[in-house]
Amino acid sequence: MQQMLMTIVLLALLGGCAQPQVERPQANGAYLVIEGEQAWAVLVSDGRRVEEAGRVLDVIHLPGYHSAVAASYVIETPNCGKLQWLTERHGEAEGQTTLLPVAFNEALQSPHCVLSQALSRNWTALDYSG
Repeated sequence: MQQMLMTIVLLALLGGCAQPQVERPQANGAYLVIEGEQAWAVLVSDGRRVEEAGRVLDVIHLPGYHSAVAASYVIETPNCGKLQWLTERHGEAEGQTTLLPVAFNEALQSPHCVLSQALSRNWTALDYSG
């Protein structure tokens, strides 16, 4: 009888441990980080971070509110070639940054270019150049 009672208690305890694990949300995002003449395109997908370092070729900040584009960033990376990001100024898309491949950029098709899979993503531009 005592063995039967111990078996029931043990099964009850083990049954409580056999709960499915709670899913934790994983970080996702696409970030363009500019600091002086250096740039990093950082992709975070399902908690995994991939980074493509490059150099800044051109940064244009448009001062007035007459243009729909607030800023343009052109960088060059060893694996992806020249790339351009535009940050919107007006409407619902204000602050939205979009990656645009520069025309005739064959490096973007390279298997080493991790950014080719992120052309349709919304980016966040972080400019620490001052």
